[in-house]
Amino acid sequence: MSRCHMIALLFIGLFIAAHSALAQDQTIRTYTRADFINVDGGNLNERIERAVKQFKGSNAGDSFWIAYHFPARDGVSYGPFSGSIYYDEGIKFEYRDDPSSAAAFLLTDATGSNPKFKSVKTLNLSEQYVFENRPVYWLGNVDGGQSVSFLEQTMRADQENINLARGVLRALAVHDDPGVISLLKETAVKQASIDLQRSAISNLARLRTPESLEALIDLYEKSTDLSLKEEIISGIARNDTRKATDKLLTIARNDPNPKLRQRAIRRLSSKRGTGIWFN
Repeated sequence: MSRCHMIALLFIGLFIAAHSALAQDQTIRTYTRADFINVDGGNLNERIERAVKQFKGSNAGDSFWIAYHFPARDGVSYGPFSGSIYYDEGIKFEYRDDPSSAAAFLLTDATGSNPKFKSVKTLNLSEQYVFENRPVYWLGNVDGGQSVSFLEQTMRADQENINLARGVLRALAVHDDPGVISLLKETAVKQASIDLQRSAISNLARLRTPESLEALIDLYEKSTDLSLKEEIISGIARNDTRKATDKLLTIARNDPNPKLRQRAIRRLSSKRGTGIWFN
């Protein structure tokens, strides 16, 4: 064996040894629902303060999850697996979320004097999630109004974090609270980011209620941005009522913008069995 080959083998051996030692030092700690740390009593903000204090005292790292259950709207999809369909040889199963299992999870940075929320996830607690290297502090049941107010404040406190805002908007759409529609509509109008305006419209469409449809129609009439109008058309099409179909027909026939007319026609054509004719 040549000297070069021996040196190469020596370097490979040292690399493998170093990599193995590093892997041992970075052992993954996992947490399941059985490991959640309960924080009870007081309002939402008080529970969050206690959770942060407990976590800092535990020396368990720089970040952790804060989670709580909130009243969810019946029939709305919220988990990453919702809407998944299994079909094989006539055997069909469609996964649906359980409103009683909806929970908000906030990734919390505790390195500063005040907690900083990095992202928001809406998960189904009946699913067997595993949380790696970050403990979960469970705040229990939270009133819908408190949750909506807290999530709105969280989004407005860090408007540069697009990922956080998207997570908040998705979580808001799951809440069974009368203030959600007006909040999503306001975000669709006043948010500086077009991407977040589109996200607010998309989440508004997920509600599929008469009130959310009215909000979408009003947004369409008042908006001057082409991309937002396209998003609104898609949102209206998700509503199965006659009023939604009539609005799409009006756009398809009368809107001065040919792109918007074509988009409405495509959405109408995807509605099977509507018996719609264009003359």
